[in-house]
Amino acid sequence: MRRFSFGLEHVLKVREYAEQAAEAGLAVKSAVCARLNLVLEENARATLLASRERFRPGSVAADHRSAELYAVRLGSEREKLLKALAFAEVEREEARKVYVAARIAKKLVEKLREREESAYYKAVSREEIKTMDDLAAGARMRFASASRKEIAG
Repeated sequence: MRRFSFGLEHVLKVREYAEQAAEAGLAVKSAVCARLNLVLEENARATLLASRERFRPGSVAADHRSAELYAVRLGSEREKLLKALAFAEVEREEARKVYVAARIAKKLVEKLREREESAYYKAVSREEIKTMDDLAAGARMRFASASRKEIAG
């Protein structure tokens, strides 16, 4: 029996590669978002610690001033990080859409391949059954012919 060969195998390989590239792009965008979230969490921790330390006993006006400036700097960094995170999440969503489109394109070709492979093996099975039926019919005819010759002769 001849093996199944899919005419669009090259297209399937190209689509698999495109899906892998899109998945890698999505992973990079997700990593950027995760990193920004971690930096925001660290900023929140630093803000909390700074607010606790601002009015500790034994501090002087210079300490209050420096703590206030540090809190202002943390606030401005937080705003920048939030803007960067919003931009990164938009990019991640776009990368996700590209990945989903690439995955769907690959799945289409895979389903076509599966369908053609199934049809191919069904046809091969039918041909084998026909061949076996022909052999059995021929053997039956030879047996019947041999039986008639023995009876006649």
